[in-house]
Parts: sequence; C-alpha cells; structure tokens
Amino acid sequence: MIFNNKSIHTHNYFNLSNQNSWLLWLCQLVNIASLSAEISTWMLLMLVLCLGWQGFLNHHKIKVKYQPILLKIIAISGCIAIAITAKSNGVLLSMIHLLTFSYVLKAFELKQRKDFYQLSLLGFFLLASALIFKQNLVFSLLVLIVLILNLLVLLQLFTPKKSLFSSSRTVVLLIIQSAFMAVVLFIFFPRLSPFWQVPNAKSAQTGLTDVVSPGDIANLALSNELAFRVKFKTEDIPTYSTLYWRAMTLENYDGRQWTRAKNNEQSEISNHKFKPIISGNSIAYDVIVEPSYQNWLFGLSVAVSDDPNLRLMKDYTIQNITKLGQTRYYQVESYLESSLDLALSTLSRKRNLAIVKGSNPRLEALATSLIEKFSDPIARSNAVLSIFNGQQYFYTLQPPLLINNNLDQFFFDTKAGFCVHYASAYTYLMRAVGIPARIVTGYLGGEYNNVNESVNKNKTKQGGHLSIYQYDAHAWTEIWLDGIGWQRVDPTASVDAERVESGWSNTLLNQQASLSNNLLGLHRIKNIAWLNQLRLQLDAFDYQWTRWVLGYSNKQQSTFLKNWFGDNVHWKVAVSIILTLTIIVLIFFFINRFNFNCFKRKNPPLHLRLYQQILRRLSKKGIVKPIDMTPSDFSKFIANKYPAISQEFIEFSHVFERLTYQSSPIKNKQEDIKTLKNQYCKILSYIDKVK
Repeated sequence: MIFNNKSIHTHNYFNLSNQNSWLLWLCQLVNIASLSAEISTWMLLMLVLCLGWQGFLNHHKIKVKYQPILLKIIAISGCIAIAITAKSNGVLLSMIHLLTFSYVLKAFELKQRKDFYQLSLLGFFLLASALIFKQNLVFSLLVLIVLILNLLVLLQLFTPKKSLFSSSRTVVLLIIQSAFMAVVLFIFFPRLSPFWQVPNAKSAQTGLTDVVSPGDIANLALSNELAFRVKFKTEDIPTYSTLYWRAMTLENYDGRQWTRAKNNEQSEISNHKFKPIISGNSIAYDVIVEPSYQNWLFGLSVAVSDDPNLRLMKDYTIQNITKLGQTRYYQVESYLESSLDLALSTLSRKRNLAIVKGSNPRLEALATSLIEKFSDPIARSNAVLSIFNGQQYFYTLQPPLLINNNLDQFFFDTKAGFCVHYASAYTYLMRAVGIPARIVTGYLGGEYNNVNESVNKNKTKQGGHLSIYQYDAHAWTEIWLDGIGWQRVDPTASVDAERVESGWSNTLLNQQASLSNNLLGLHRIKNIAWLNQLRLQLDAFDYQWTRWVLGYSNKQQSTFLKNWFGDNVHWKVAVSIILTLTIIVLIFFFINRFNFNCFKRKNPPLHLRLYQQILRRLSKKGIVKPIDMTPSDFSKFIANKYPAISQEFIEFSHVFERLTYQSSPIKNKQEDIKTLKNQYCKILSYIDKVK
C-alpha cells in the first residue's frame, strides 16, 4: 500500500519557529559584523535597515502588504550603488558588498527548506571571506565562535525540541572530533598552491606609500595597527637607535612631494638579480609582516635573503614578488657595517642633486651661505643639524598647514613638524649645497615583548620578539659621501633625541591619545600594569599562532617532514594520514561501543521507542508520517485507513502524547505504559497481517 495523500504534506511551505527565527537573525548579525570593517558606510546602513526590518517582522509576526515590491526596490537600488562604487572599491570589496547584500535579502524569502539551506551556505561564505582580511588569533577564535552559532542554527532546525545548551554541546563535540583530523591534514597534507588568485582590495592598502609629502607619516602615527614582527636568532639584539627598518627610498622631488625613482624598479623586471656587497658581522632574524596589499618588505641595511619570492632592490630595499594579501614570513640576514654604493653613477648623482629652482628661495639662499662658510660636506651637514638643535624647532603630530607643502615656510616660519618635515628640509638643503641626498621611509624601533623569553643551557635568551606598529613609521635622510657611500642622517635626532634613542616621548604619546580619540588606545593600556601585561601575553600567543600556523609554508612543511621521516617522505606521509584516520575512527567507535561515562548516550524512553517501531512498520507498508504532523492528527488518518484498529491507534497516540508532554505521578505513568504495551501488540499484529 503506497500512501500519497497530498492533503497531509503541509511541509511544502517552510516555517521557522519563533526561537529559530531569532537565532537565525542573530546569526546574520554576527556574520555581517565579522566583515563590518571592510564594508562601506552606506552599505552598512542598508544592511542594518534590512536586519531591523527582519527583526520587526519576527517580533510582530505580520506580513507587509507591499513587501515584495519594497524588496525589489531595495535590491535594485543596492545593486546600482554597488556597480557605481565598484571602481573605487575594487573587485574583491565589490564582491563582498554583493555577498552581504544578498545574504540579508535572502532571509525575506524563506518559503522552502532549500531557501534556508542557501541562506546558511551564504553565511559560511561570509565567514570564509572575513578570514581573507584578518587571520590573527583573536579574530580566528571569534570566527570559530560564530561558526558554532551557524552550525547551531542548522542543528536546531532538525532537533527543535532540544535545548540550546544541549545543541551547543553537540556542535562543540562535533567540531572537536573533526579538529583531530583537521590538524593531521594541516601538518601532513601537501600545501598546494591556490587554484585562483584572490583580487586585491584597493581600500585595504595600509602602511607606507611611494608618494610622500610633509605631514603624511604623521597620519600613520595615529594608527595602533601592527605592521610586522621580528625575532632575532641571536642574543645580541641591536639597540633601539639602530633599528631603522628600511622600506623604500624616495629620490624624485617635484617641489611638493617625494616619489620613488623608476630605475630602482629595474631589478623587478630584469633577470639579473641584484647582489649587494657585504662585509662585517651579520645579524639573522625572522620577519612576519602583516597584509598591506603592497610589495614593500622590511629589513635593516644591508639585508640579504635566499627567499625565492623576495627581491633585493638596487636601493637596498626588499620587495615581495606579489602584493601582500596575507601574512608573510621570511628570513633575513643584515650586515650593518656594510657600505652602500661606494661609487655613485652619473645618473644617480644627477637625480639626487636635483632641486626645483625657485621653489624655496630662502633655503637656497641659506645653502649659498653654507657653501661659502664650509668647504667640507660633513661640516655643511652638521651646520644644518645645529640649526635644528639650537633654534626653537618642535617635533609634533599637529604641525601647522603649509601652503603647497612649502619647505621655506616650515624651516623659517612654523618650525614645527613631524619626521618627514625635517627629513624633507634637510634633504633639500643637502642637495642645494652640492651633497647627493635622498629620503628613506620605513619604521624606527619597535616594542620588545619578552613574555615568552627563557634562558637555555648556554645562558642565551630565547623566545622574545619585536613588534613594530604603524605609529613607528619614520622618515630619515641618506647623504652620499666620497669614500663612505650612502650615510644615514636622521634630522629628528637633532630635534627630539628621545624619539630616536628610546621611542616616543610622553608629549607625543599624549598628542596621539588626544588625536585618535580612542578610549582603549595603546598608550592608555600601557599605563595600566595588569592590562598591559595581559596585552603582552595575548601578543605573545598571537605571535606563536602567526609563526606556526599562518606561517606554515611549503618550505617549512618540507623541512618538518624531512626531519621526521627522512627519505621517501611522500608514501610515509600517506601511511601516517591513513593510520591517524583509522586510529581516530577506532577511538570514537570504542567510546560509543563501551559507553564511557563522559560520552554515554541516554536511551530514548520506552513510549518513544514503541511509537518509532510502529512508524517503521507503517513505512514498510508505504505510509510515512510527515515531520510536522502531530501524533493526534496522524492517528485520525490511520483510523480512516485502518478502521479495524482505529480505537487502538487513537488510544495509543493519546497515551503517547500524555507521556511525552505531560507530567504525571509515577503510578499513573506505570498504568499508561501498561496500556501502551497492550495497544502496541494489537496494532503490530494487525499491521503485519495487512498486505
């Protein structure tokens, strides 16, 4: 007998319970929050309005008469706005905007179960997209929590009677079980190159740029974002005043801003690799740089590396082959005693002596007087530094505005500026007095975190690392001297020696705190001992996470596997994966087989087992009870189908509902169980006879 009565298939129209509706709404909210930093303000407003509207409908359980028309208007308007802003946002962020927009709109048309599955799948895509932009330890843990919430929504759909706590525990156990295999695959499975290239996010570019004008780096000084981390491989860590992390050189000046010379990019397209001349002792260190969506890497001059994806430039800077869209780990050796370009080409000399005649007449007049007074280049340089040191110059994050970035106005009138102001004026004067000069941008110093520091048997320190933040961005000057080469000169040291020798002064820190308007700014946290210690501990954990998880590259995997397995790595790895999978399966099999107390499952109550047994027998006859049909309604259908057992089945269903949903004394329960067993035997006996 095949049961195809369409009248009882009411589950064609999908409907969530009130609890699950709010759980889904909360899930949408946190999924979108994970990408809020990458979404434009106008799109965030649209998403918030849609979520607010959805929350209103959930609360009042009403349907808006013109809702389909309103949704179409919102959808068309949003798509037009995304298309208009696509050029400025770039491909990646435009895709993110479209994904989040479709995610909130899809929640308004949950008419069938497949719609719910599509919405859940979009939520998982959102979480995966969030990890494109951030992968640090704290954010990854937050994404894991949100993933649990997404899985909880799915589980609640299939087990609506389970409590949220019970469902959450189930989800967590499932994730823990799958984590074992995930860790094994992460360590042993070959790290394949991606099958597609994720497009760059234009608005996501951070850090230094190759176009700098006075005041630009002062804007970076307001950012507490991490730029990169460094771990030295020796006990002897260079002093703070020598930690000039070189990023790029700026040699062209048009009277308003400094830019990078084109010839420094020749090694990028040339097959000939630049090999600097090195001498003296080297310092080895590992660098982990944060995504900046630019090519610049950082090192102490003169830096060399064997990394094939890293290029050494002719101006002694380092670049990555591709833009940094994710965390990058590389190893560097620096020779701090090496000279930079003992011989200077005619083209380079001409470029680094060029000034815009008449753009700064007062500085040019000063240069003329310096040439008359001093014949030695070093004496001319010291004379300019003495002016900075002897007169009332101020180092500040709030320099007065300059008309067209005029250096005359800064040097003679305002006398207040940040590192780029002093480096620009000094470099211009050096060129004007006949000394080749250029600006170098990068970072100065860093914060040493010794939370994980330990002392080994050789009494050397291990475990600490250096964190360099965006507010450590700095600009200085290099002048070329005959017989010496390029020599670093930092005019900032003549104005604010503390900035160069040990870091920011209290005055600068207070300025940053007031300008950033951040109640939880880094400066305020550092002033609270226990909170700062907690910050350093979290930073140490995050460093280990970044180094061993995010930085687990093909090279590191190959080295690790060779150390473990020696030769014939591939088949040994395959055997290890199979054995691990087998062991995990056996562990959980024995846990379920022997019912360990910590994982012991409760058998369903007797009345539920009896009812399920009847449903199984009926299904063999072609009769399947719809999920959303109550036992009482189903008993009425069976009564019409099998009149001979109508009374028994109705009574059986009534007793089953009473035992399931009502609380009765133990004596009454025992009587109900006895009645249930009697009717159960009669029903099964009749069903077995029916053909």
